[in-house]
Amino acid sequence: MPFLRNSCLCLLGAALATSVLTTGCQSSQPAETVSQPAQAASQPVQDETVIYNKWEADTHRPHKEIAQRPPAEQKEYHDWRDKQPRAR
Repeated sequence: MPFLRNSCLCLLGAALATSVLTTGCQSSQPAETVSQPAQAASQPVQDETVIYNKWEADTHRPHKEIAQRPPAEQKEYHDWRDKQPRAR
């Protein structure tokens, strides 16, 4: 009888562990394939914050949200960003 009880507990534990471990394994889409509405496209993607801050430092600009920059500066950032090597 103890063998059956221990087997059931092990099986239940394995089932719970499997469900917990597999729920966190979903991969998100890379930023390049995520489609954004036109309004949100002017805001940096969360992963791009570091890259945007690097652009500000490299071009000696004061910090501003990209949505607050004039369209010409936004275009300059996006052109600069497209020329950066992908670190993936």
